[in-house]
Amino acid sequence: MNRILVATDGSEGADRAVDYAAARARAENAELVIANVIGGHSLPDKALQAFTHAQQTWLQELLASLSAETLAKARERARQIGVDVIVLESRRGDVARALIEIAQERQATSIIVGKRGTGFVGGMLLGSVAHKLVSLSPLPVTVVP
Repeated sequence: MNRILVATDGSEGADRAVDYAAARARAENAELVIANVIGGHSLPDKALQAFTHAQQTWLQELLASLSAETLAKARERARQIGVDVIVLESRRGDVARALIEIAQERQATSIIVGKRGTGFVGGMLLGSVAHKLVSLSPLPVTVVP
C-alpha cells in the first residue's frame, strides 16, 4: 500500500499541506500518515534548564497535549476529504530529521509539507523545515504553497 507522510504544526500552511496530501491519498487509495514534531527550536536548552523538574514535566505534558490536539484536527480535515486509513505520529527533536525517520519507518513513498509553518520567525522564505527536507530527504518532497 502507498503511504504518504504529511507534516502538520497546525498553521495555515500545514492545513493546506494536509488538504493536498489527503486529496492525493484519496485519489491514490493510499494510507495517510500525519506527523507532528515538537521541534528542537521551540525552546532553547538554556531556558529549559532554568525550569524546575516539575515545570519541565508540566511543559512536556503541555507540548504533548498540543501535539495531540494538532494531530486530531488534521485527522478530521483528512477524514472530511475522504481518506479512510490515517495514522498519527508525534515525535520530539529536529523536525526535518524526525520526519525523515518517520517516513522511513512507515515506508512512505513521499513527504508533503507546507511552505512555512509556525516555526522560528516563520522559517524565513521557504521555511527551514521544508528547505532542510528538500536537501536531506531520500524520498520525494512536495512543498505546498
